[in-house]
Amino acid sequence: MKSILLGASLLMAAVSAQNAYAQHGERFHVAGLRKYAQVVTGDLVIPAGTTTSGGVMVIRGNLDVYGNVDGAATAIAGDVIVHEGGRVRGGAVALMGHVRNEGGSILGVIKDVGTTHNRSTVSFGGRPRTTMGSLVSAVVWLIVLLLLGTFVLFFMRDYFKRAVEVVTNETGRSLFTGVLAGIATVPAVIAISIALAITIVGIFLIPIGVGAFLVAVSGIAILGFLAVAHVAGIAISHKSKSETPAGEELQYLFTGILAFSALWIVAAAFTWFPFVGSLLHVLAFAVTFVAVATGFGAVILSWWRSRPRKNAAVAV
Repeated sequence: MKSILLGASLLMAAVSAQNAYAQHGERFHVAGLRKYAQVVTGDLVIPAGTTTSGGVMVIRGNLDVYGNVDGAATAIAGDVIVHEGGRVRGGAVALMGHVRNEGGSILGVIKDVGTTHNRSTVSFGGRPRTTMGSLVSAVVWLIVLLLLGTFVLFFMRDYFKRAVEVVTNETGRSLFTGVLAGIATVPAVIAISIALAITIVGIFLIPIGVGAFLVAVSGIAILGFLAVAHVAGIAISHKSKSETPAGEELQYLFTGILAFSALWIVAAAFTWFPFVGSLLHVLAFAVTFVAVATGFGAVILSWWRSRPRKNAAVAV
């Protein structure tokens, strides 16, 4: 409601100002809008390499920012478009329009107010993902997974091998179990919070308890994904050329990780092409989700089935 009232007030001021000035695009200063260095009717372009001495407002037009706006960028009945290389040091507000960040930087609040939508986000200098940024992110994740895979293979070998066996022999059941377990994490977090909130001391431990639970869930998911990647690597490689069992398993694991990461790298390479890039990202996410869910269920099943064996061994 406040946004609508603000928009109506600014629109009334804009109409009054436009009636006072006959020429389209003429610059003027309004006593009530002194925080803006420029108030313009019609389209306005802030050229690259230039910096305004304050905020900028356009009325019934688009504001294209290629340079620097040292304040707020506001458009009434138009769009605020921050192009690559452009920078808005304050907020970006569009009344009856849209704020479009096309490679620039907005340091304040981004807000759209229109007749059918009211969207507000905070970026604080955030930039839209570029092709190079997406590729770097995908490669970094690849390196992290390779390092985690090496650690798991050599230091958590027993857990890893059991998960691989379950994925190989019971893929469908693992996927089903993983989906159910993933859904169950939400009520589990709620139950942990309620259990800790019973006592006064427990209330202060809620963040620690929930954080530890989420870390454990993430660890299980990563272990399961690596198990699925190992199985995928076996299917892709068919036969390893390594002379040692450890080298053979490492080759399978790395091959699977590279196969899954390749989907994200290809999707990242098409970030510049939004339609194709979005489709490839959806495909990569879907494949990765199935792999993580399957591995998550496999780890749970392997752990559950190992319990009777341990109990039997203790009894003997």
